[in-house]
Amino acid sequence: MVPKAVARHRGERKKKRERKKRKKIEEAVQFALAHWIRLEILILLNEAAYTTSRVAEITEIELKKVSNHIHEMLNHGSIEVAKEEKRHGTTVYWYRALVIPEYTREEAEALTEMERQLIAGVIVQSGSAELMAALFKGNLADPRSILSWDMYAVDGQARMDIEQDTVEYLERLKQRQCESVNRVAESKEETIPMIVNLATFQRAREIREPRPSACDPPAKSH
Repeated sequence: MVPKAVARHRGERKKKRERKKRKKIEEAVQFALAHWIRLEILILLNEAAYTTSRVAEITEIELKKVSNHIHEMLNHGSIEVAKEEKRHGTTVYWYRALVIPEYTREEAEALTEMERQLIAGVIVQSGSAELMAALFKGNLADPRSILSWDMYAVDGQARMDIEQDTVEYLERLKQRQCESVNRVAESKEETIPMIVNLATFQRAREIREPRPSACDPPAKSH
């Protein structure tokens, strides 16, 4: 049997290692989103795997700049190598955004906290890159764009209900995608690339000052 003091020390060391790794994950995401060229690269790699030269060609950004940013992003763990191929004595690499499979709640609960933090970082990075790139381009000013954020103070039952509503909403989006695919197969209509950036989570801070909500009674006038 391992002495309790030793086991506790090992647990503390493991937590310190995990905290250090977590910081790297968070810093990698922050780094990836901090420059407009990296945003352009990220949203391109969100859709498929590309070589450095192809990224430069599509984005019309100088090859050397693209190469430098891709190299830094790869070192930070912001992107990954999808495949490599030998050509004329050199190796050509295809890069892509980090791939994350879809998890059920039960599968997510079976992962370690560090694994879940990594997944969260990748999703925040991909979604935020799309959002920031659209902001730079002016697409968010389109009157048909739907933008919203808010914070809520709710009880345990409401939290479970909100989580379930979110899951059902995502399922409806998948259904809409399938319906669209079937219609386009018939109509040959050109598709519109849409981003739905959705997050439901516990706030990092307690709400110190209650905000007015739709549930509050209207203020009485005198």
